[in-house]
Amino acid sequence: MPFKMKWRAILLIHRYLGFALSLLFVVWFLSGMMMMMYVTYPTMKYEQRLQQLPVVNLAQCHLIPPQIRDAKRVRLGMLLDRPVYRIDQQVIFADNGDTLSQVDTALAIQIAEAFVHHASHPGSVAVLTEIDQWMAAYRSQGYLPEVYRFEMDDAAGTYVYVSRHTAEVVQMVTARQRLLAWLGPIPHWIYPTILIRNRAVWSQLVIWVSLAGTIMCLAGIIMGIVRYRRKRGMQFSPYKKAWFKYHHYTGFIFGLFVFTWVLSGLFSMSPLPLGKQSAPKATVQANFVVSPQVAAATIKAVKEIQLVEVAGKPYYLGWQDGGHTMALAADKPAGEPFELFDTSLFTIKGKADILTAYDDYYYSRKHEKRLPVLRVKDGNTWSYIDLRTGQLVLQQDNGARVERWLYHGLHSLDFSWLVYKRPLWDIVVIVLLLGGTMVSATGAVLTWKWLKRKTGLFRRK
Repeated sequence: MPFKMKWRAILLIHRYLGFALSLLFVVWFLSGMMMMMYVTYPTMKYEQRLQQLPVVNLAQCHLIPPQIRDAKRVRLGMLLDRPVYRIDQQVIFADNGDTLSQVDTALAIQIAEAFVHHASHPGSVAVLTEIDQWMAAYRSQGYLPEVYRFEMDDAAGTYVYVSRHTAEVVQMVTARQRLLAWLGPIPHWIYPTILIRNRAVWSQLVIWVSLAGTIMCLAGIIMGIVRYRRKRGMQFSPYKKAWFKYHHYTGFIFGLFVFTWVLSGLFSMSPLPLGKQSAPKATVQANFVVSPQVAAATIKAVKEIQLVEVAGKPYYLGWQDGGHTMALAADKPAGEPFELFDTSLFTIKGKADILTAYDDYYYSRKHEKRLPVLRVKDGNTWSYIDLRTGQLVLQQDNGARVERWLYHGLHSLDFSWLVYKRPLWDIVVIVLLLGGTMVSATGAVLTWKWLKRKTGLFRRK
């Protein structure tokens, strides 16, 4: 291909992909500014649910934990005024051993009202058999999509979701949270209901749009350099028309950031098998000897008790709130509660360190992840164990750690030397995202002008 034709081809790639994607890029950058810094998707986290729950009352808990085999999640809490075991999606009353057969509307209303402390009442109810817009995280939260959705009659416009399987509130979202989500996470992730119900379609859409955007940016960088002309002052652009010149200037300054930001967005979808990152859920199989009544009397003022297995032994893990837990060995009587598991319980192969501060891979910009953790480096696999719960919370291989930098590092700028230094991080991110917005907005204006010219829109007769 002749030299000039090669540049012409690159120019056309940038131009026509820009026509297709420039407006989407404006939305991405503006919504990214909202989402990355101030708004998260409205998913009710475990600690938020604990805040709404009463302290467990196990005076009538007469049932020793039933024989448990391969359960992924076992909890002891309250269903209104009765103690219950929630074993995965099954509910067993701890006062008489009966199994809850169904959650009808009347019971669900009582659960919803108790959760919001009777401050409001259901105005309407919908019985859902598939997820709606606000249930996107149902898998990670561990509930099934069959729920009652109550629209409460409060001033906040609250939706309360009650599981038809576990008889508990699994999601709560206000009108303000819903509005902010439509300004941030939903447009940024291309997350309307129709797509989050079809994850495979959504995944492919994001991958291919991000890939096209990456190619567009790379072509733009090449053309911006090719068309650079050194003249006196700042007049290095060959373009005479204002919007072409603005696009060239902003692209020259912010183009590399736009490219890496879109590329990192592509890596958020793990398009290449670089590595594995997981937090495997341990199954519970051990026999519990200590009665729940003794556990509740020993571990006081807890909202929920989890039945966990650590190093093959059973433990009661009482949650007071999202940051405070107490554990009690359940395989022998007369034990004392404790806050941290001893590291000697864990089989360690490789180098082990106790982290009391975040590292580059186990971290949280908002300090939400719990410390201390035991970090074990075994070959190319790094494992992190929460010493307050005894559970494995993160495991990565070399590829996953590389992907962490390609995605979070380039997309969120969560480098340890910057991310905890606020408002410096805010200023850097805002400047870069505003720059990306200007590059995209000038491209959108050029697209609009091209469409007007080609279609004759608004042409005077």
